[in-house]
Amino acid sequence: MLLLHDVGRSAEQWREFVPLLESRFRVIAPDLPDGDIPAALELLRSTLGGERYGVIGHGTGGSLAQTLAAEGAVDAMVLLDAARAEGVDDDVLATIDFPVLLLWGEDDAVVPVSVAEELNDAIATSTLGLLPGCGHDLTEEAPATIAPMILEYLRARYLKQSHSEAHGHDPDHAHEGVVRIQLERRPPWVDLEDDERDDWFVEDDEEAST
Repeated sequence: MLLLHDVGRSAEQWREFVPLLESRFRVIAPDLPDGDIPAALELLRSTLGGERYGVIGHGTGGSLAQTLAAEGAVDAMVLLDAARAEGVDDDVLATIDFPVLLLWGEDDAVVPVSVAEELNDAIATSTLGLLPGCGHDLTEEAPATIAPMILEYLRARYLKQSHSEAHGHDPDHAHEGVVRIQLERRPPWVDLEDDERDDWFVEDDEEAST
């Protein structure tokens, strides 16, 4: 599992994630050249050595992950508050056929939620989760929330292990441990005022009756 940090950060960004992920994966968390995308990509290509990896990327690291995915080097991807990668358009993203988890701070002022929604629309195999009250630095703001969520998503979708297999449960204890939940897109009516919300559902009811 390849972990790619954001610009201005280092591999230390993943200190809360590595111990958990190492329970399931061989983890590689390189220090990337700061602000030099071509050099970072060259380092990653040489690190991968032609193999396919799962990748988790935050911010600029998520942009690098998208580029590697477009080159066919990725078979599972988790993007955290990641900007769109230059040269990776919707047509390229539409060819992705492996599991993709998008996790975003709902108050991200650096890479707004609209980018997450664009990625979610373009990638048919993606799942989007928004974290209320969080900004751009999810790895610092909510590691205890997202690290287990990422592990469980990758366990189910990437490794394709059942919950009981992953946790070594016998039939009498099949429901113990963390259970993955399905994340869905935030409904558009959630942020409306009460009177606007009433209008939203009235319109839907009128359309359904015609």
